[in-house]
Amino acid sequence: MLLADMGADVIMVDDPVDDISNEFQSTISESAQVGLRRNKRSVALDLLTLEGRSLAQTLVRGADVVIECLPPGTLAHAGLTYDALSTVQPHLVYVSISAFGQDGPRSVPQPGVPALEALRGMLGVAPSGAEPPRDLPIADLAAGLYAAFSVSAALVAAKQQGVGVHIDVPMLGATLAIAALRAGDAGAEAAHRAGLVPAAAMAGAEAGNAAQTDAEVSTRARQRRVLADAAGHGKVSPLAVPLSAPLSDGDERFGGPSAPWPTFRARDGYFGMDLDAQTHWEAICALVHRVDLLDDPRFGSARERARHQAALRDVLEAVFVLEDRDAWLARLVAVGVPCTEISTYSRVLSDPQVAHMGWVRPMVLPSGETTHTIVSPVRLNGQSPVTRLDPPAPGAHTGAIIAELDADLGAEFGASERPVHISVRTSTS
Repeated sequence: MLLADMGADVIMVDDPVDDISNEFQSTISESAQVGLRRNKRSVALDLLTLEGRSLAQTLVRGADVVIECLPPGTLAHAGLTYDALSTVQPHLVYVSISAFGQDGPRSVPQPGVPALEALRGMLGVAPSGAEPPRDLPIADLAAGLYAAFSVSAALVAAKQQGVGVHIDVPMLGATLAIAALRAGDAGAEAAHRAGLVPAAAMAGAEAGNAAQTDAEVSTRARQRRVLADAAGHGKVSPLAVPLSAPLSDGDERFGGPSAPWPTFRARDGYFGMDLDAQTHWEAICALVHRVDLLDDPRFGSARERARHQAALRDVLEAVFVLEDRDAWLARLVAVGVPCTEISTYSRVLSDPQVAHMGWVRPMVLPSGETTHTIVSPVRLNGQSPVTRLDPPAPGAHTGAIIAELDADLGAEFGASERPVHISVRTSTS
């Protein structure tokens, strides 16, 4: 959409039989999702047929960019991978957006484990105790922004070098990258626990925290949640509420005009699951032995489930609180319902996929101290961009840059005509 808004001729390849649009026509037609298709053209191709694949390859011959967001390996069966299409269009910029990346321990698609799993660490670091709105696909948005920026840079490189590139944009990496920028104190503490921040950097904060009484901490947390709700930043995060604390009638963990991915309380924690798809709703009702809910008009469609979300939460949580979260997640996965734990930033940082992708890298601070940071989650032809420079102290490169300017001016004007240069002095304090 971002590229289309900037004037690109974007052609969407849609499925001739769009099951999602057919099933949720009344919901989608009235939502903002249709707006995301603006400034684009659409062609319906069945990529499972020889004719559909042939037409797709013909499209690629005249294209500069291909963007796909299917599970890794899906397009290999159709012969539409980067390696295959780059022989058709050598300058092709091919973007793969997926939950965890094109390789690694989590890259293999797992039944019932959706792309939204990449969001599982966001709730633990949301500022002011507020979680992102439940209907805001942060992982998708972050990955889309990284993809659009990467495409812009790759097109320039393709024009200069005459060759294309395969860009790997993992939603998990994109989500971690933007979370690191807005995590605040909670994120700093999580990074410290995961070994990302030197212990000395946390000493002052820990000393201050130790001086706070439990009552003060509780009061501040409650005030932050109230302010966040008043500002419209989101619903109260279940991570900020003890499991024993009662939830008010207004503490809804759905959000938005439909009911995707609400969070539910189990005996030992919270988890999210998809309630939008009718097939998933039917599977959930069978799983909790409440098939009678299928005949309840309050829950007959995604729209009705969102409208009666408080009642739905109470009905389901009455069952979910009887057992632990992992038990419910395993059962939901077994029946094909997309679901995810509500985790923490530090737990996500210790995930094997994060280590495999090498997103956490060391860097040297201007003080000489070594710490770690989250680098760019995007990979180009399977390689992460190189961190060429550690963070500089203010003005650290002034002399070298001024020398470069002097050299450029001298070459442009000649020694006798070189304009007067005003030196720049920087403070060392």
